[in-house]
Amino acid sequence: MTTRADVPPDVQAVPPSGPVTPIRLGPTTWILIGMLAVFVILAIFGPWLTPHDHNQQAPFDRLAPPFTTTERGLHILGTDGLGRDLLSQIIVATRLTLIIGVIATAIGAIVGTLIGAAAGYLGGRVDRLAMRLAEAQTAMPMFLVAILLLSVLGPSIINLIIVLPALVWPTFARIIRAEALRLSSAPFMEAAQALGCSSWMIIRRHLIPNLAGRIGVLVVISVGHVMLAEAGLSFLGVGVQPPDLTWGLLIARGRQYLAVAWWLTIFPGVFLGVMVLVINLIGRRVERDMGAAG
Repeated sequence: MTTRADVPPDVQAVPPSGPVTPIRLGPTTWILIGMLAVFVILAIFGPWLTPHDHNQQAPFDRLAPPFTTTERGLHILGTDGLGRDLLSQIIVATRLTLIIGVIATAIGAIVGTLIGAAAGYLGGRVDRLAMRLAEAQTAMPMFLVAILLLSVLGPSIINLIIVLPALVWPTFARIIRAEALRLSSAPFMEAAQALGCSSWMIIRRHLIPNLAGRIGVLVVISVGHVMLAEAGLSFLGVGVQPPDLTWGLLIARGRQYLAVAWWLTIFPGVFLGVMVLVINLIGRRVERDMGAAG
């Protein structure tokens, strides 16, 4: 019988193996990806694409409705209570909205994937402890907990990025655990075990790479959920604070003018809704295409 001590290190470092099936995305999926690319371009190059300076105030042009022309030019989406161009603010806010959503989701994905993979592969006490922790957190009203934590820690971008991953990691942990249980008896996993690879190497080099597609779909879908959570927290005053800008903060600032300047709330909300819808549709369609390919 081969023991771990009998296996040289270069044999232990066998490359990950398993079924790899190419994914063919449909034309609708590519259209959605193109729409998402537009938002990404706005996030990267936004400050250079704005029609006006997003911080320039013009009290005489305050609360101008959409398609109003002033001395500064055309304001396609109108102006806010200080005369600042709304479209320019929305474009600039795209960057921070995406940054918070992506970073918070990435942290939650890493934590949840590692916990789920370890729970599914190792089983026993590790599995029971990890799943009880995930179930306990899922049973709690995490959005209310996030409000409480941010009220105590103080509203800031860093605190948002610390708190928001708690909303998504249990989902990653449960789904990755189920996939790890399914793959634990796969031939390439048994081969790695027979060669004496350590549990950590099997999880890192074999299990997680073969779940990359599933993890990617979960990340895409979770980004939309995190963006909605950030918008809700910013709307309630415990999220992003001025002078930083996100779509959620723009919605919050416009609510006081909702009766006389509906565009200040509606247009940032439309951008947020379209972004989340596109992200979720991409995730669902990629998941469907993966299922068809598998």
